[in-house]
Amino acid sequence: MDKYNRIARLYPAILGMLPICILLAMCIEVWFPQYLTMMGNVKGILCLIGGTATVSMAVGYLVSEIFRETSKLLFQYPLFKKDETEMPTTKMLLWQNDAISPLYHKEIAAKAKKIFGIKLPTREEELANPEEAKRTIVDVVHQIRQHSRGDMILRQYNIEFGFCRNYLGASIWSILLVLGLSIVNIFYGWLSWWPLALALILQVLLMIGCYKLLDIRGWAYANYLYATLTGKE
Repeated sequence: MDKYNRIARLYPAILGMLPICILLAMCIEVWFPQYLTMMGNVKGILCLIGGTATVSMAVGYLVSEIFRETSKLLFQYPLFKKDETEMPTTKMLLWQNDAISPLYHKEIAAKAKKIFGIKLPTREEELANPEEAKRTIVDVVHQIRQHSRGDMILRQYNIEFGFCRNYLGASIWSILLVLGLSIVNIFYGWLSWWPLALALILQVLLMIGCYKLLDIRGWAYANYLYATLTGKE
């Protein structure tokens, strides 16, 4: 497993499911004597745990994919659009946006024209057809990404963005599972209310914080992406 898949996909899945795993572990303290009676010996319990671990590893990749797609559907696409026309990498190169100076904008446009043969829209062309201007910028961004694929610092920015995005999907599922466990707990009384409430509050706060970071890391990625272009021939 490479660094991106490990940090940006696996770690968010683990962290997102950590609260529910802790709560389930607390429930096992209540369930464990029943398992001992049912299985008859410790060997049976170890087989049960081993089987669960094997299943967990088998479905681990699938779970991370579910979290990733949930993040895209609920957060990335509404915030940045599926065609990436609202991504920071796109908005940074719009003339209507003052995130960079006109001089730097012209330098990026000159580099894009020289290296990729793609002409970025002028201010007048953007005003006349802003959606077409965005699509042209998206095409340039894809070319710059390919051009800068070996840059390790840019990859780190990409990992940070991916981690924030994927953690949002994991946190949604974690919150749903905590709520489900809380409802079941009303009838069975396995846990007191405070660990459930604490897990839910912490997860919501972390999700809000990660949502804020998503946009911040997106702009940081865009800044460095264009720096790699203007610093290369």
